[in-house]
Amino acid sequence: MSRFEDARSKKVIFVSSCLLNTNNKVRGLGRYPGMCKDVFDVLHQNDLGIQQMDCPETLYLGIQRWWYTKNLYDNRGFRDHCREIAERTVTYMEEYRRAGYKTVGVLSCDGSPTCGVSITSYDENWGGSPADLNFNDAIVEGEGVYIEELKAAIADRGLEVPPFYGLALDDESVPIEKILDDFRAYIKKISSK
Repeated sequence: MSRFEDARSKKVIFVSSCLLNTNNKVRGLGRYPGMCKDVFDVLHQNDLGIQQMDCPETLYLGIQRWWYTKNLYDNRGFRDHCREIAERTVTYMEEYRRAGYKTVGVLSCDGSPTCGVSITSYDENWGGSPADLNFNDAIVEGEGVYIEELKAAIADRGLEVPPFYGLALDDESVPIEKILDDFRAYIKKISSK
């Protein structure tokens, strides 16, 4: 092997911050102590490099924020904040592509008001004085604010939109093994392309 060649796979997956560091999650929704090692073992076994995406919620409201639903985040100020983060993320994707690397996917946190891929949270009853509301009652189909802005930023740059996958680690109604089995099958499929 020449000094210009090495063992890198040139395959990268972009991962939501809270999947790498549960300390970024809003209090009460951390299902694992630091990170879900099983998720990262799967990525490692499939030779995928990990590019961590910034957490829009933590950067906007901090670690001790209240629980929010998408309707509370869906405003021009927060969308602009998400778009700025998305543009930085897309610059990484663009640079990887220019170097001959492949962005195999985006792994995010389903159920999140910002990073949900197929499910997010929305409830008009949220807002105003803090109340004891059930987060599970607010889960709806749809994408989070950041995911919408990220897809738009990718398209605006003329890049191929990679597959997005929402990992529903916060869904306590589904056994963690079922969640991980579905995830393993998905990663195997996208990493072999």
